[in-house]
Amino acid sequence: MFTGITQEVGHLISIHHRNDKEMRLKIAASEDYFSDSRVGDSIMVDGICLTINRLESNFAEFDIMVPTFETTIVKFYHVGQKVNLGKALLVSNRFDGHFVLGHVDQTAEVVKKEYSEETTLLTFKLADYQLINQIVNKGSVTISGVSLTIVQTKDDVFQVGLIPLTLTKTTLGLLCEHDLVNVETDILAKYLMKGK
Repeated sequence: MFTGITQEVGHLISIHHRNDKEMRLKIAASEDYFSDSRVGDSIMVDGICLTINRLESNFAEFDIMVPTFETTIVKFYHVGQKVNLGKALLVSNRFDGHFVLGHVDQTAEVVKKEYSEETTLLTFKLADYQLINQIVNKGSVTISGVSLTIVQTKDDVFQVGLIPLTLTKTTLGLLCEHDLVNVETDILAKYLMKGK
C-alpha cells in the first residue's frame, strides 16, 4: 500500500530484456534512499508496485512480468529515463495522498498541456474509455505514481492540475503532449463500480 506521494525521482541505469515481454530494470537513487530497504520490499516505480530482487547502496533491481509489460508504460522505458519512486506506507507515518495499490489499470495519453497562473493543467485521454466511470470530479487518481485531484472529466478525457512543488519533485513536469502515463483509479471508485 502506498500514498502516491513521490519521495524521490530516480533514473534507469540499465534495462535487460529477458524476452519480448519480460525485463529487469536497474534503478539508481540518492545514496541513502534504499538504505532502509531490503530484498523483497515493494517500491512504487511510476505507479507500478515492484519487488526489489537485488539491492546495493544506491540502486535496486526489479523484474517486470508479462502483465506489467502489457498494461503499463514500462515497455517504452529507456536508459537514463527519470522515474517517480515511493516506498510502501508505514503505519507510523502521517497519511497524505490517498490509498494507492501500485496496480496500474491502464495507460493514458497527454492530449493537452496548458497553464493557469502558477498551475499546470494536464488533460489525459484514457486508452480504454470505459475506465472514465471510475474517475470523478474532485476525486483522486494516480498518474505515474503521483496522487492527484481530478479537476474535471468530460467524455473519455480528464484533467488534473499540478502545483509548482509537484512539477519540481516528480517527473510530471517533464510531460509533453502525446506522452503516455500509468493510471490507477481510486480503490473506492473500483468497489463502487463493482457494486453496480
